[in-house]
Amino acid sequence: MKAFFKIFTIAFLGFIVLFNSIIFTFNYFMKDQHGKGNSIVVRAAEEDKEEVIPPDEMDILLQLASESSRINIVLLGLEGLRSDTNMFISYDPDNKQIDVISIPRDTYYPRKGYTGLGKDKFNAVYQDHGADGVKMALSDLLLNIPVDHYITVNYKGAEAIINTLGGVPVYIPELMSYEDLYDDPPLKIHFEPGHHLLNGEDGVKFLRYRQGSPGSGAMSYADGDLGRIRAQQEFMKSAFKKAISFRLPTVVATAFRFVRTDVDLQEAVKYATMAAGMEIENVNMLTLPGVDEYRNGLSYFFLDEEETKTLLLNMYGYVVETENEDDVVEIGD
Repeated sequence: MKAFFKIFTIAFLGFIVLFNSIIFTFNYFMKDQHGKGNSIVVRAAEEDKEEVIPPDEMDILLQLASESSRINIVLLGLEGLRSDTNMFISYDPDNKQIDVISIPRDTYYPRKGYTGLGKDKFNAVYQDHGADGVKMALSDLLLNIPVDHYITVNYKGAEAIINTLGGVPVYIPELMSYEDLYDDPPLKIHFEPGHHLLNGEDGVKFLRYRQGSPGSGAMSYADGDLGRIRAQQEFMKSAFKKAISFRLPTVVATAFRFVRTDVDLQEAVKYATMAAGMEIENVNMLTLPGVDEYRNGLSYFFLDEEETKTLLLNMYGYVVETENEDDVVEIGD
């Protein structure tokens, strides 16, 4: 009997070591290796920039962030070495709420030492600094709110995840038709108006769509990339609604194979377990405040820091107290 327990103990310990080694190796290879060693991002000084946020309001925001149990993640949809889709996802485990802030890819973000064409746009940061650099740049844009993790996914990964869900239902109000025969492979998009259950390949086409081909009579988003962002947000909300109708931890564990992230598998499943039973009404889709403008012939999106501060204070549930104690204005849920 003693020999049995000795053998069992040795075998059990060996299994634990082997299992942990496998998990460690898996988590290591799930990390995004692009831009390693070049993740330091330094924003260049902006001309005519005015300080619009009082220091005390900034202190309140950063204090709220430091005391919060929120988990903040940047999701990057990659097109080659540029981030075509950028979303800040903040999960509040206490209230089981998710706030998603879409970051327009043309957001003006000048960096010291990077002066090439388009290098002063947010979607160029990944190419030069990788996912860790994007975390730093996004935190900078969001007034130093911490960005804890990143998730990157390319078109093939997005296709696989959508297929894992069994497709995503969307309503398309107008004809969408576009061709780019010079893309590799050639891109052909065609959706008739109506309700659709989009598989992985068609889902990615829907997410990429911006405008109709000339002469096709198809819709183009009137406000450009902001219109595409709204369509992407509706798609994401529909996908999440379908995901939570399944066993969310199982969906996350399956989808984990198709992304690159600094979230460990065990941690990802833990987050998904925490979010189980969440209501779709608790998913808020937002867009970074700002305005579209042209500069030197290029389209840019310029951040409105004052509105961004208000949005973030609202997200963190800031309560504004007035001189009259009976007149307390609560911002947020």
